[in-house]
Amino acid sequence: MTQRSAAAVGTDAGPRRPSGRREAIIAAALELFARQGYQATGIDEIGAALDITGPAIYRHFSSKQELLAAVFAHSFEIRRDQIREAMERGESPHEKLELIIRDTVCDTLDRRRALTLYTTELSHLAPEDRRSVIRKKKEFTNEWVHTLVEVAPSLSPADATMAVLCVQNLIATLADTDGGLGRSRLEQLLVDMSLAALDAAASQP
Repeated sequence: MTQRSAAAVGTDAGPRRPSGRREAIIAAALELFARQGYQATGIDEIGAALDITGPAIYRHFSSKQELLAAVFAHSFEIRRDQIREAMERGESPHEKLELIIRDTVCDTLDRRRALTLYTTELSHLAPEDRRSVIRKKKEFTNEWVHTLVEVAPSLSPADATMAVLCVQNLIATLADTDGGLGRSRLEQLLVDMSLAALDAAASQP
């Protein structure tokens, strides 16, 4: 099975070419927030990365906090669309589940630094924006859950959700420590471990 190319905005493996000023600002902000941290990054720095003035960013975003919320929302929308695209290549529910897992593993390995934003910077958002971002994240998690329930119809949505969240955490945690395995071996190991964990959950009476 071939590896998905890194397509998300601002990936460590190479950013997708942004279309439009708003998306370009989001891409630049993602790169700088991931590299320096949200608090350490100024609006002027983001503008400089695009050869525009910092205040020009306020034509598109009312504040740096709103820009951070847009970075999260945009990233999760891309992940949701990527997962749906990956699923279209599968014929059976189990094959679709494997494609979702492999796509997620590849994306996590390609964007390790950027993905840490969710755990390190989410607290900077206002409560309403935080809830909105969490809902966006749930959209692509639900794609996993629905597919897992198709594989194992006897599995309750609550159990399927717990199994998916455990596997997502497994991927995110182990992707940061390759143990000298190398990219291709680590990718396959994470896919195999994730499939085994979800197969075990699906086989529960």
